[in-house]
Amino acid sequence: MPETHSETAATIARILADLIAEHETLLQAARAHRAALARADRAAIAEAIRAQADSIERIRDLDTLRRNTFGQTISVLDLAATLPDAPRRRVLELAARLREIIQSVRDEQNIVAIASQSLLAHMEGMLQQVAARLNHAGTYGRLGRVDACSTVVSGIDLTR
Repeated sequence: MPETHSETAATIARILADLIAEHETLLQAARAHRAALARADRAAIAEAIRAQADSIERIRDLDTLRRNTFGQTISVLDLAATLPDAPRRRVLELAARLREIIQSVRDEQNIVAIASQSLLAHMEGMLQQVAARLNHAGTYGRLGRVDACSTVVSGIDLTR
């Protein structure tokens, strides 16, 4: 743990600033993921997922640094309470900004989850339509819809 109040304030401010920057990076990656889903761009989706995973790993490392530096259970608010007025205000401002950006990330990730579910439902619907076309007998399966039958040999022209 840092020795003086000024060292404590500087250390926690630096960690908070790094967390803010990394969460902003995560937010941009989530927005890129959303845009890639809208375009159904598999490569861009994969890149956005990779960028988010990398960012989450860096956030985890920063949080580990915070816990190792200040203790496992101490919160930023508890740390701020030990600081003089000016550094306390700065730390509290950074903590408030971090909470805002975390909420923005959560909101964007919820939108991405909904968009992913929508795209999945669309693709499942398309597959069901193809399966129904390939079921020449037109019989219904156990789920109450026309399913593809494994014994029918068929083809579909995707060029038209």
